[in-house]
Order: sequence, then structure tokens, then C-alpha cells
Amino acid sequence: MRRTILVFGVLAIALVFSLATTAQEKKDAGEVQVTGCFNKADTEGLFVITDETSGKKITVSGDPAMLARHANNHKVTLTGTMAKEKDKEVLKATNLRMLALCQ
Repeated sequence: MRRTILVFGVLAIALVFSLATTAQEKKDAGEVQVTGCFNKADTEGLFVITDETSGKKITVSGDPAMLARHANNHKVTLTGTMAKEKDKEVLKATNLRMLALCQ
């Protein structure tokens, strides 16, 4: 009887850890990182990063206190999620890491 309870307990713990790991992987799956030159956009409150890999210009939104001070031709890595705003793809930045000044 005790052995059965122990086996079910171990299986329950293994299942909980498995589900927690799967949930974390799904949460991080939508996160993106873009590195490139970062500047203000023409639209108030928005920014633009030029992806150093593809050359593509990506519109960026997020916390102005975090973003504005680096929107002066700084090379940064932005982390966030992509979303549709007014039929336009926008990177909703949640983290910024300053790397250098753009050349």
C-alpha cells in the first residue's frame, strides 16, 4: 500500500514539473530579439530599429522611459513580442540592451 502511494506521488510530481516546463516553453516561444540601429520614428511615441541582419526597418513601441534615451542612432538589442497595430507589425519592446553607437 505504501509503495503504491509512493509511486503515485512520484508520478504526480513528475507530471507537475513536465507541465510547468511546457508552459514556460510556450511563453518564451513568441519572444523575439532584434539587434540594430535604433531611432525615433516619425510618429510620436514610436521608434524604429533597423535590423542589422536583414536591413528591415521595424516599428517599435514600449516604455518611453526605457526607449527614448537610446533612440539616437544607438546600436541596441531589443527583446519583446511582435504584434499587429493598425495593420502594421510592431515590436512591443520589454527589454533593451545598449551595445554601441551605430557606425
